[in-house]
Amino acid sequence: MKTGLFWFLHRLLVGLFWCLWLGVAAFVFQHRAALEPAVDMARLWWHRTPEARQPIGELSGRVVRIHTGSSVQVRDDRGWLFNYGLAGVEAPRAGPNASPKEQTEAKAAADALGRWVLGTNVVIAVTLANPQTRTGLGLVRTAQTNVNEAMLGEGHGRFAPGQIRGLPLKDQYRLQRAERYARERRLGVWNGRDPT
Repeated sequence: MKTGLFWFLHRLLVGLFWCLWLGVAAFVFQHRAALEPAVDMARLWWHRTPEARQPIGELSGRVVRIHTGSSVQVRDDRGWLFNYGLAGVEAPRAGPNASPKEQTEAKAAADALGRWVLGTNVVIAVTLANPQTRTGLGLVRTAQTNVNEAMLGEGHGRFAPGQIRGLPLKDQYRLQRAERYARERRLGVWNGRDPT
């Protein structure tokens, strides 16, 4: 009698345990959008380089030309010209075989970057540089704006994590979050695309 009651209670508790976990799984599935920031952070953490480092230097100057939606030409105080790309931002480019939509997206990205920085003094936190050719990648900032983040947040490019793997996770995450914002609202390059 006691043995039968024990097995009954045991099975009841095991059943309740699995029902509880099924309920938790259903709840998480229904509210998965709230967990996406944690998933983004985990993905960035998993693919990080062994040693996160700060930018290797800074370059300041005035933006004198926009090459594409993710690259600018800067003249420093000595008059030297530098060509730098926005680290972590892959802006659309219009090649000779580009569709009208691709050409429109590339022009919109270049125009937006021009509105943000053309003729403006910027500080570039250099993440990659070639001193011989005066080219590189970096996080471009005006007095009050992280331009890389702003471009992704407006949908004028896609997040390119491979270019910034060595930076601290908080800097990487800000760019990832900006792209997610644009994707969810279908801004710029995400217009007409599935946000997932």
